[in-house]
Amino acid sequence: MSPPVEVYLDALAANDWDALGRVVASDVERIGPYGDIYNGRAEYVTFLRDTFATLRAYELTISRVLDAGSTMVVELRESVDDGDDRLHTREAVVFDVLDGVITRIAVYLQTSIREPRPRSV
Repeated sequence: MSPPVEVYLDALAANDWDALGRVVASDVERIGPYGDIYNGRAEYVTFLRDTFATLRAYELTISRVLDAGSTMVVELRESVDDGDDRLHTREAVVFDVLDGVITRIAVYLQTSIREPRPRSV
């Protein structure tokens, strides 16, 4: 896996916004699954920081990686607690990498499934 993408995914899982910011270009473009677009490192990292502040028990699981040189596709699952449920979202994320930084990120959702969280006795 491309080093910037690996750092990005590790930083995302750890909520390490400084590390994530170091591997995205200053003019990064992020295209989200709902037509939401963020341009620039500061705007994008702020969006992530604010979004993740609301998530409970975030977990990132990587299923598959396609490395085509300057473009990578990562199939992954993000899971969060949502009320009494656990929400699992499967997606593919396309990364463009140039000169050691991520220049573009496009997120494509596959499914979102809610499952009841196990109750502790």
